Amino acid sequence: SSDVTRDLRFELSTVPSSVSTLTSWRFCYNGRMVAQRTVSSRRVRKEKQKAMRQSITMLVLALLTLLLFIFVIIPIFIQGFNSFIDTSNPFQQSDTIPPQVPILSAPVEATFSAQIALSGFAEAESTVVMVLNGERYEDVSVSEDGSFAVDLDLSDGENTIAAYSIDGAGNESELSKTFTTTLDTEDPTLDISSLEDGMTVETRKNQNFTVSGTTDPGVKVFINGRLSLPNSEGVFKQSVLLAEGENLLVIEAIDKAGNTTTAERTVTYIP
Repeated sequence: SSDVTRDLRFELSTVPSSVSTLTSWRFCYNGRMVAQRTVSSRRVRKEKQKAMRQSITMLVLALLTLLLFIFVIIPIFIQGFNSFIDTSNPFQQSDTIPPQVPILSAPVEATFSAQIALSGFAEAESTVVMVLNGERYEDVSVSEDGSFAVDLDLSDGENTIAAYSIDGAGNESELSKTFTTTLDTEDPTLDISSLEDGMTVETRKNQNFTVSGTTDPGVKVFINGRLSLPNSEGVFKQSVLLAEGENLLVIEAIDKAGNTTTAERTVTYIP
């Protein structure tokens, strides 16, 4: 109708080319917009594509820069910083703590062998200095588990044995406990002169026969395998039950070093 025609308007507007080339149109009815559409020109589409390519290029460059910084620049910086700290740090503390005092296994009190094996424990991968009779004897390397072993050549008589440790920084430990070992190669004395070889014993009251004699103090005496302890003067005696007929008596004197003196006597028993 004429009212509808009067109120229905078509508006066309064009944005200036200095901004962009856009053409828009609207349908209005009774002053209200009922439809609108904006048409983009070819120039605007090209500008959008160019801006998109630039954005992608910048994003790729930024990503490459970030990767270069993370995987190249930062590791080089850290390596250089660590090298500077290791070589030029004036506040770096030196190792002044002494190593652990060596622990020696107790050697025998006396021996007839001129050489003994000794073992012990100390700080891992340190050096143990053996001290024999007050003098530096030998440097021994300690294994990773802290153990070490060494052979010592003894002198006649008493020998003192001790040790101390030296670590990689040159720190020395205190001296360990000192042990004493005696090298004794002399056999003990054994006197059973009162017991004659080949003697005869008669009557049952003498069947329980007493074997006596003397040796050095501290020596152990065995009569047919039975222990007899001498007194402080080395005197010993022990009873032996004789069997009818011939009896072999074996007397052994063994000192602390293991030296042994043996004597044999034959006694005949007649009931």
